Formats: sequence, C-alpha cells, structure tokens
Amino acid sequence: MKFAIMAGGQGTRFWPLSRETRPKQFLTIAGSRTMLQETVARLSPLAGSGDVFVVCGRQYVDLVRDQLPELKSEQLIVEPVPRNTAPCVGLAALHLRRLFGNVVMALLPADHSIGRVAEFHEVLGTAAQLAERGWLVTFGIEPTFPSTGYGYIHRGEPIAGEKERPSFAVERFAEKPPLETARQFLASGEYYWNSGMFIWTVETVMEQFRRHMPELYEILLALDRDWDDFEKREALFSRAPRVSIDFGIMEKAEKVATIPCKLDWNDVGNWRAVEDLLCKDPAGIAANTQFVQHGSRDCLVHSASGKLFALVGVKNLVVVETPDVVLVCEKDQVEDVKQIVEELRRKGPREYL
Repeated sequence: MKFAIMAGGQGTRFWPLSRETRPKQFLTIAGSRTMLQETVARLSPLAGSGDVFVVCGRQYVDLVRDQLPELKSEQLIVEPVPRNTAPCVGLAALHLRRLFGNVVMALLPADHSIGRVAEFHEVLGTAAQLAERGWLVTFGIEPTFPSTGYGYIHRGEPIAGEKERPSFAVERFAEKPPLETARQFLASGEYYWNSGMFIWTVETVMEQFRRHMPELYEILLALDRDWDDFEKREALFSRAPRVSIDFGIMEKAEKVATIPCKLDWNDVGNWRAVEDLLCKDPAGIAANTQFVQHGSRDCLVHSASGKLFALVGVKNLVVVETPDVVLVCEKDQVEDVKQIVEELRRKGPREYL
C-alpha cells in the first residue's frame, strides 16, 4: 500500500496562527511535532521509506522538505495550481501508477489527529483487502455526539468475506445536518462521521473518474502524456474543475464501502476542536500556555509566544495570540474566523494573511 498525504490546504479557520505562508498542517498545534509530521509518524511501521507521498502546491514544497527531510524528490507530488481534492487525487493516482502500476493507495489528510493508532493500522489492513476487491473504501468514525459540523455516512448491507473487521456498503452520504437530524442519525446507530480518509486501487479510482468526471479524466490522460513538461501540466491542471472527491466521485460511485471504527479521531477543523487535544482545568479552560483566571470558565487559550494569560469573568471564549495578531471569538462562532480572512483578502491589510 502507498500513502498519499494531502498537504495543500490553507487552514483559514485556524487564522491567525495558520497563514498563507505556513498553514496549519505545518504547525505544532498540540504536542512536539507538526501535524504533517504526526501524520507520517503514525504510519510507522506500516509504511516503508518509499511508501509515503505528499501532495502539495509549489509554495509549500520547501516546508515539506524541511519537515520531512527523509522524503526523496519523487515522493513529492506538486500540484501546479490548487483545484480542490478531486484533481489532487487524480494527480496522485497518476503519479503512483507511473511508479508502481495498479497499487492500493490510501489518501490521508495531513491535518487530522488520531489517538488509537493500533486500531488505525488494523482498519487500514481491512481497507486494503476491500480495495483489492474493487471497493472504494472510507473510514466511518463512530459518532460520540450529534455533531452538526461533520458530514455523515449511512451504512447499508454488511459486506461478506472480511475476517478482520465488519464493513458495510455505503447507502448514502449526508451533508452536515441540523442538530435535530444529527440527533436522529446518532440514535439510529447506522450513521458515521465521514473521516475524509479513502483507500482504493489506482485503476479503480481512475475508472470512477472516467465514469463520473469525464472532463477531469480527459485532463488526467493529457497530463499523463505530458508528464515531464511542467508548463503543459500547469496549463492542463488549470482547466481541471474545482470539485471535491466526495462530490465528484464518492457520492456517485456504485461500490463504496465504509469500515466503522473508533480512532479517537479529531479532524482539527477549527479552534474549538483544539480543546480535545489539550488538558482542561476544573473550570473547563484549555490552554497551551500559563494562565490565571477568576470567575471564568469554558475557554480556550492558545499562545504562540508563551505569554501568561489572565482571564476575568469571561466564558465560552477562544483567545489566540500570535506575535502580530490577537483573536477573540465566541466558541459558537469559530467557523466564522474564515470570514475575517476573507475580509482581509478583500480590504487588507494583506500582511496579516
């Protein structure tokens, strides 16, 4: 199995720590390693030195090389321009096919946290078996609360023949639901959080591009013919539709499987998610730095400089400090941090992006 790690995102919901020049996958959010380094480390001992590949834009190549100096040049898959995850997957599949033929490939985000690594390895083994039988496989995270921030997978009939772990055909994918619907999903026991991790063979996913995204498929064929001409590759890739792999392939494909699992998983999608990666005091305050508080509760404090924070009479806040910006936000509005980034893009000052 080969592992393609997607490391091209902007991480706008993690502003002001995540910036255009160093987005969140290259940051140390919790622990001693960056999120990209953690993603690679948890693949050991499954992955050999030549089994891990990183997909990123040209602007992040130096960051990847600095953080993963063990990677050879062929293990960096460079997107000529950002075009969402379906073109990213197609580019990675082409690259792996040129090197290894019809290999099983696992597509993993660079910015997730997984606590139960042994179970993660076990699920990968079952997924590889399913992929070799022609399935498009995704991990279904068993939900622990009625989240309105995750997409869901509705399981269908069980798949026979898997000895390691139970797996199911996917009945449908559901978008991020309102709270009452999320409660119904949780109560049914038939829905899982969509992890955004996928496993398939190269030829299986290429066939799905041919069936469901023919425009992108033709671009991929042209890319394969002009692989060594980067200027042509850039021109071709720029024509690729901006479509996610979920919408472009997974929601339309006929043979999609999910493997339910409990991975102590966190997609670290916004600042509120960081709470689960840090210890909390009895008042529910999570921090990566020293703090004192009086009459405060349920806050998250994150400092890039190690400053002492003093909280007086505040509740349900996220406070993030970097050398040039301080963010103060109610927890319930952490998704709207990306709106500040959009405002800075429209009106500036752009040096804070």
